[in-house]
Amino acid sequence: MQNAQTTLKRWINRGYGSEKVEKLINKIENGFKYWFTFITHPGIEPTNNRAERALREHVVQRKIVGTLRNGKGTSIHERIMTVLATWAQHSLNSLQMMMTMLSC
Repeated sequence: MQNAQTTLKRWINRGYGSEKVEKLINKIENGFKYWFTFITHPGIEPTNNRAERALREHVVQRKIVGTLRNGKGTSIHERIMTVLATWAQHSLNSLQMMMTMLSC
């Protein structure tokens, strides 16, 4: 892994003439310590595809129905769907968890 980090640092420190490439390099550099998390922590997936797939259906429904017409409603919907997806990934009962959270 050390070799991969060294190689990535070398690519980051290289000079680029394109503003678009520089923006990408800055993003990579700012998140450098997170790029290899899936290697250093077993059980962490290298992508967020599972989370993206879990939310995809809700995003499509929101766009088709169009009932969430403002940013606040969309934000609330996204947060609720994220919580429900997280509970499902941890094999937790969503109804039970929701009742527990609302009774606090």
